Amino acid sequence: MLGDNLPKEYPPQLFWRLIDNKLYGVNHVRNLGFEESEGLRIPDEYLDNQEFVVLRTAHGIGDWGIISAMPRLLKQKYPSCKVYLPSPLLLDKLFKEYASQWSVWNNPFNNVKTIFDNNPYVDGYKDDIPGEVFHDHYRIYDKNKTDIPLLEQILKFWQFEPDELSDSQPELYFSDEEREKGDSIINEYTDGEFGALLISDRYNFTDDNLIIDVLESNQFPYFYYSPVPLHETSFNFINKALDIRHMDMRTQLYIRSRAKVNVGNQSGALQLVVRDSEVYDVKRQFPIAGNIVKGEKYLVDNFKRNLLEDVVDKSESKTTTSLKFKADFIDFFRNTDYVNKTLVEIGSSLGHGTKVLCKLFKKVIAVDVSPEKHDYAREYLGEVNNVEFKQMDVYNQKWDFEDKDAIVFIDCVHDYNHLKSDIDNSITTFDKPIIMFDDYGLFPDLKQLIDEYVEQGKLKILKKIGEHKGKFYPKTQNKILRDSEGLICQTL
Repeated sequence: MLGDNLPKEYPPQLFWRLIDNKLYGVNHVRNLGFEESEGLRIPDEYLDNQEFVVLRTAHGIGDWGIISAMPRLLKQKYPSCKVYLPSPLLLDKLFKEYASQWSVWNNPFNNVKTIFDNNPYVDGYKDDIPGEVFHDHYRIYDKNKTDIPLLEQILKFWQFEPDELSDSQPELYFSDEEREKGDSIINEYTDGEFGALLISDRYNFTDDNLIIDVLESNQFPYFYYSPVPLHETSFNFINKALDIRHMDMRTQLYIRSRAKVNVGNQSGALQLVVRDSEVYDVKRQFPIAGNIVKGEKYLVDNFKRNLLEDVVDKSESKTTTSLKFKADFIDFFRNTDYVNKTLVEIGSSLGHGTKVLCKLFKKVIAVDVSPEKHDYAREYLGEVNNVEFKQMDVYNQKWDFEDKDAIVFIDCVHDYNHLKSDIDNSITTFDKPIIMFDDYGLFPDLKQLIDEYVEQGKLKILKKIGEHKGKFYPKTQNKILRDSEGLICQTL
């Protein structure tokens, strides 16, 4: 079996052969390609023909983009060769039944032209390719080194030597017309120095601080792309040059290639401009493996990532908070001021939030009226030794918590009177506690009461957390956030 010795985190993948315009599944492998020690390389008789085809079996813009230097490198090594690419028509014929894998694109099979149009090293696109195509599954990997860029793995199969692999970064070629169009936009909205921000549809907004740090260190006007209005995100403070979301992709890429800095979450559109711009992106894939790009600065908060791994999001269950909410309270409470504190969770429900909270605080008291929910939470949490489960009707029993210096998380009954009871009990039971609230922007009663306490000088808002105004929750009664998902408040 190919790739049987790879680490278990690599899921099985189907190795394809492509012969006479038809795909054939060979077998499932732990890693695509051939291990270095196998000594396999592209057949000499194929090289002797000097007519090459470059083909990927994945069709996102980044999938094609990370091998975009391949035509040039092939012609540098084999100066007499011709280099061709499959046409969108042929790709549609081959991969049509798998097109949903790249559903973010209206027609993913056009991405090959987005990447390679105007490339002087490409001799054309083919609707028909007789014989066998040695595509991206034909690569040479090192089982002991998982950060070799994909193109370098592919080129090793094409008999490239180590000194011929170094210049593998993505590259794009723009026409004079494209440059003129892009430059006119740049000159209209900036004085020449600018950055570019990319928040893709795949970003879950849990690592905002990593992006914010880069933005604050590079204070330029920013061309930006975001799936939600920028004012509804944590990046609403930037000096906005122009929203480029609705521009054609090649214009976007040209503008990004001219930027001093590009920042956002891991995506093809960032990877493609690393040759021309300083690129920072928040990692989405773990491990990135062959999709790593030389020169790209990967941003990752391993502490937060580990805490949020396999944690339930609000889109999956209305009984919990969003991953962004959890990420934001991690950012707020992760310092040494709180590590020895107790947190009292009023309305712990199924333990989805408790799972994160117990990693931040010395002790968590999980309070719920339902013993069945506590039973579920115990099983969900597994082996933890700092969670005390307290079955209690918080509206009809006296609050008798010993630690008066505790932090309180209120996420129980969301109507005016019940919430008032929770806040008043928190104020009288604990010594000027920090109180965290969920669903502030979702339930009108909750927002009204908290706003009243703020106006009366009983509470001070320290931080708004979680999803921003406008977020839609299909599983939740009130569905659309009218303000931030949650609050962290100080009792005055």
